[in-house]
Amino acid sequence: MSLLKRLSATLFARIDGVVGEIEDHQAVVETSIDELRRQVARARARLNQMQREEQQLDDRVEKQRQEAERWEERARSCAAEDEARALACLERRRRAQKEAERLKRNLRSCQEAGERLARDIDDSETRLEDLSQRHLEMRARQCGNAARVAGPEPDGGLLREVETCFERWDARLSEQELRIGSIHAGDTLDDGFAREERDAELRAELDALLREKKS
Repeated sequence: MSLLKRLSATLFARIDGVVGEIEDHQAVVETSIDELRRQVARARARLNQMQREEQQLDDRVEKQRQEAERWEERARSCAAEDEARALACLERRRRAQKEAERLKRNLRSCQEAGERLARDIDDSETRLEDLSQRHLEMRARQCGNAARVAGPEPDGGLLREVETCFERWDARLSEQELRIGSIHAGDTLDDGFAREERDAELRAELDALLREKKS
């Protein structure tokens, strides 16, 4: 479960524990919705930061790619005159390629985390909008009940009806939390095979360059 979802679950658990203990239910709900709204805003700020980090990683990947190309050209240019130097250049190229691959993996992880957080934010904003709408409906209903209770002979059944309404509200909130899906973990097996395949391709490419140098 993501940080945002854990915060949301804690928040609504707090509502469940408090509503039955205090009289001003409306104030409790309003405060809780405001807190959830702040949590969503902080999550969106974190998403913006992650997107900036993605761009930085992408720039670093491109820099390493260019570095690898530069060392490859150097190896080609000095292979005939200085074999040892050409091999050293290829070693530098390989190092740059490995660093580029490492950065690409980090970039993919960052992108996947950003996508998950974006989905969580969208889900939370949808739920927040739904809760806000229900809050308005409950307030309207409570105002109607208050007007009726204010009659010459207050009806205890009306008061019980209001309490029952809030209990149904709490039940719906709990059901919403249970419907939230868990975050899918990345496919580590697929990633492992992908890394092995990339390493094999790099070795084959290096062998090809060495054969070109000898021919």
